[in-house]
Amino acid sequence: MSSDTELPIVLVHGTMGKSEDWSRVVGELSKSRPVIRPDYTERVTGRNAAEALGIRDLADEVVAAVRAEGRQRFDLVGSSLGAAVATCIAAEYPELVRSLVLVSGFSHGSDPRMSLQFRLWLRLVSTDKTAFSQLLLMSGLSPGYLSAFDEPTLDGIIENFIASTDWRPVEEIIRVDLSLDVREYARRIKCPALLITAMHDQIVPPAYSENLIPGAKTIELDSGHLIFLEKPVDLASAILTFCQGRVPWPSATIEVCA
Repeated sequence: MSSDTELPIVLVHGTMGKSEDWSRVVGELSKSRPVIRPDYTERVTGRNAAEALGIRDLADEVVAAVRAEGRQRFDLVGSSLGAAVATCIAAEYPELVRSLVLVSGFSHGSDPRMSLQFRLWLRLVSTDKTAFSQLLLMSGLSPGYLSAFDEPTLDGIIENFIASTDWRPVEEIIRVDLSLDVREYARRIKCPALLITAMHDQIVPPAYSENLIPGAKTIELDSGHLIFLEKPVDLASAILTFCQGRVPWPSATIEVCA
């Protein structure tokens, strides 16, 4: 049996994310725990599946990537779409997941607000990638964080994002956002769970996350949706505190971080 310090933390990214997004969080987590950060987007690119991609497909890809590392037990963290993927994994593979942390998670893409957002994303991805990238930046970051950048810097960030993104699987992944429904998976979660929301989140407002897992603990960070960029140290601290059992389960409360 592995000790707590040997048990890995698995990080699952969101819709437009990739494993590198977690770099600053990993810098903190890896001081005390091994970290695995699968890139499921890479794994689904070029697939020849006859059926549309679903949340279970992404969950299976993540599990396969972790097992390829020789790991059979882990603490699981998912952000945004990655939170839905993580919820599916925890329900379908309960023997693998010791604890679950969902960051800015949502339960179903058919909610009118979420559906409107994802349909707008789909339209912009196919017609105006610059406008899509501007929208992500504006809605993904808190006003205070975004205002620290001048216009040339923001333009550079957008240009680099467009150039560095593999756009081939993007529409397929956004369609997973639209079609997913993890409410039944969420009701089956038995492991300790923590829900992390962002105070200034415009992509997944906190209300969409607060009751995602019945009985889960909650914490709110002073950030926009892209917490791994704005508050990587605070996010890593919350993950480690919960996963390493410093907060008793299930009787303790978790204070809101400002």
